[in-house]
Amino acid sequence: MISVREIDPADLALFDEWYDALRAGVVAGREAALVVGREALGFSLRNPGPLKRRLAVGAFEDDRVLGAMLFEYRLTDNLDTVEVEIDVPPQHRRRGIGTALWQWAVTRAAQLGRTIFQTEVGVPSEPWPGAEFAAHLGFSVEHVEDHLVVPLPYDVVLLDELRRTAGVLDGYRLTSWAGVCPPEHQQAYADLHTAMDHDVPTGGMTREVVPWTVEKLQASEQRIDRSYLALVTMAHTLSGEPAGYTLMYLPRGDDSHAQQDDTLVLREHRGHNLGTHLKLVNLDQLAKHRTTQRFLHTWTALSNGPMQKVNTRFGFRSIEEHRELELTYPRLRPAARAVVLDPADRILLVRFEFPSGPLWATPGGGLEAGESLRDGLHRELQEEVGLDAPDHPQHLWHQEVVAEGHATGYDGVINDYFLVRTDPFTVGGTLTEAELQAENVHGHRWWTLEELLATEARFAPRALPLLLQELLQNGPPTIPTQLAL
Repeated sequence: MISVREIDPADLALFDEWYDALRAGVVAGREAALVVGREALGFSLRNPGPLKRRLAVGAFEDDRVLGAMLFEYRLTDNLDTVEVEIDVPPQHRRRGIGTALWQWAVTRAAQLGRTIFQTEVGVPSEPWPGAEFAAHLGFSVEHVEDHLVVPLPYDVVLLDELRRTAGVLDGYRLTSWAGVCPPEHQQAYADLHTAMDHDVPTGGMTREVVPWTVEKLQASEQRIDRSYLALVTMAHTLSGEPAGYTLMYLPRGDDSHAQQDDTLVLREHRGHNLGTHLKLVNLDQLAKHRTTQRFLHTWTALSNGPMQKVNTRFGFRSIEEHRELELTYPRLRPAARAVVLDPADRILLVRFEFPSGPLWATPGGGLEAGESLRDGLHRELQEEVGLDAPDHPQHLWHQEVVAEGHATGYDGVINDYFLVRTDPFTVGGTLTEAELQAENVHGHRWWTLEELLATEARFAPRALPLLLQELLQNGPPTIPTQLAL
C-alpha cells in the first residue's frame, strides 16, 4: 500500500532517501537536467524564510520512499497559489504514486484556502511522461521557454570573437561583484529586479508582482548566498542612473552546473549592445570563480526574439522545452472521515437529517484552519463517537465533489476516508446531543454489509455499500480510490 506524508527534513537519513527519489525522477531521460543541490534544498527546508514555505512530501511503501513532491506556497503575496513538483523514479511509475501525491496536494491546498496550482515541466521530446501526467490532471500550458546550455569552460575563440564584434561601450560604465550586493548599489539593484519582474514574459501564468525593496533584497540574498555564489554585472549611465544588469548563480554544492539567470536592459537603454557587454564581463567573473562546472544553463521565452538571437551568438543550444503550467480548482472544503469497522466487519455510520431526508455517512467532518488530516480525523472521531484514531490509518478513498449545498461558502467538498479498525466500544463523543443536532447529526448505527446492500437508505458516498464490499473482499487499495459523488 502506498501512503503519503510530509517528511521531517531534520531526519537526515529520511531526507536523503527522499532527495534521491526526487533527483532520480528529475534527471531520467533528460540531458544536463538541472536539479537543486542536496545541501541547498535541505537547508531551505530546515530553515524556512519569512516569504515562502516549502514542504517535502514522500510517497511510501513499507517505509521506502518511492516518490517525492515539493509543495510550496508564498506567505505574503500570491496568496491564491501553490507550486507543486512531483517526481517519481522510472522504475516506480505507472503505479499511481504520482496520483497519490497529487491527492495530498489537492487536500493541503484546500486546507490553505488556495485554488491555483502551478508547476514546471522540462520536455526534451514528445510524448513526455511529465507533460502527459500534468495534462491528465487538467493543467494547461501557459508559458513556454527554451532551456539552453553552453559547455564550460567557455570557448575562448568564441569569446574573443564576441568581444571583437561587440564594439565600444559608449555612455555607460559596468560594475561587477560576486556575492551579495554592495550597499551603495542596493537601491538600484532592487529597482532593476522590480523592472525585471515586470518585463519578463510569463504568458498566461497568474503572477502578482511585488516591488523589491532594499530589505527584501537583503533578506533574499542572505538566504541565497549560503548555497549559491551570485555573479552580477550592473550597467549605469555616466550620470549614475541604472540601465541594466545580468546575474549568474554558481551553486556551491554542484560541481556540474552554473545558471545564467536574469539579463535585463531597461527599454530606454536598448539598442546599444549593452546586453552583450554585460554578459561578456560576467563571463569573465564566471571564469574566475568557476571550479569544475561543465554546463551553463539559461532559459528564454520562445516569444523573446532579441534574447534568442543573443543566446545563439553566445553559443547556447536548446536541450528541451521548459513549460510553465497552471490549473485552477474550485474552492473546496477539506474533510477527514473514518471507515470504522469492528471485528465482525460492521461499519459505524452516523445519521444526518436534512430537508431532503435522512442520510447515513461515515464519522468525520471539515478540517479547522491549519489542521492536518490526521489531527482533524482524531478530533472528529473524539467529538462524534468517542474513538481514538490510529497514528497512520490506511487512506482508502479520495473524493472531490463540486456541487452546491455541500458546504456553505464553498463550491464543494474534498473527503479523505481512512480505515479505522476497532474493538467493540460504547459510542459516545465529547459533543452533546444538542451540539450534534446543530450539525444535523441525529444518532448512529452499526451496519453489516448485508444490511447495507439490502436497504434503500441514502449513503454518503452514494456507492458506500459497494465500496465496503470491495474493501472486505480485496482489502485496502494500493493508492486511495478516486470517488465520485
